[in-house]
Amino acid sequence: MPVNDFKAFATGENANVLSQAEYEELDAVDAGFQSGIARSEQLNKVWRQASTIAAVVAGFIADKSGNDVVDNGDTEALEASLLKALLNNSTSQLDGRYLKSASNLADVGNTAAARGNLGLGNLALKNSLTAADVGAYPISAGELKGEAWSTFVNNYRIIANNKGVFWRFDGSNYYLMLTNDGDPKGGWNNLRPLMVNFQTGELSSDHTFRCAQNIVASGSVYAGGGTSILSGDGNVYGSLWGGWLNNWLSGQLNSRVSSFRLAGWGSATNGNNDNTFANAPDGTVVVGVQQKTNYTAVNYRYPQILVNGNWYNVGVA
Repeated sequence: MPVNDFKAFATGENANVLSQAEYEELDAVDAGFQSGIARSEQLNKVWRQASTIAAVVAGFIADKSGNDVVDNGDTEALEASLLKALLNNSTSQLDGRYLKSASNLADVGNTAAARGNLGLGNLALKNSLTAADVGAYPISAGELKGEAWSTFVNNYRIIANNKGVFWRFDGSNYYLMLTNDGDPKGGWNNLRPLMVNFQTGELSSDHTFRCAQNIVASGSVYAGGGTSILSGDGNVYGSLWGGWLNNWLSGQLNSRVSSFRLAGWGSATNGNNDNTFANAPDGTVVVGVQQKTNYTAVNYRYPQILVNGNWYNVGVA
């Protein structure tokens, strides 16, 4: 056992000391002893208070440091032993409640419970974590299991071959935007391949629209800035027809020749004059000739055409 020279004074059962109540009422506690005679029980109380604390501290130093605590006036040795005692006491008494930085959490007793308290679970056992492990969106590839949104006006940019495309919604219209070639992360150019009006839902484009399959419209299809129309019933409206195509076709069909015939018989003679022709009327067709000595006669018929339900004689150019 280490030696401890510092002993408590007047700690015996019948020691001649003031009681604690008497000591606390003593004027000398505040002002110290003045001139005159100090009684032994008063002085013994003072010496016991000081020596008891000194003995306790010295005992702590001796027990925890393992060094002798001697009353030889060597304060440096006492201070070194006190520091050693404090460090040793921290190691023995406090290691169960505190973690040592040098141990790097190796001194955690129940590691499973510690992981649970930190909300790590088995994730703390992995050398590396994936986006799925922590419920994050993958940075390279993977499945998003919920809706993703952003309050930024431009969004979802795709970059390839030093070009960029992205979607833009300015609160009124939704656009497919294209960047200039060589500026994939820049702003948009003046092309507008696809636009959607938010209020009406109208879809439009400033460029040619090509389709490899059918295009189906519930209403009419407009061209020429709306001046030409393909109606839902198949009719076509345009300046080429002077209006609707069915009206133009009706006019054409109504003026067509739907039939041809020869009209009734007619006759012409030369009046028995050998020097005169028997002339049939202009536009007629001679269908018979009669010849006598001085008499010539011809039978004729008018060619006729049927137009819009009416028969007309063929005219002469």
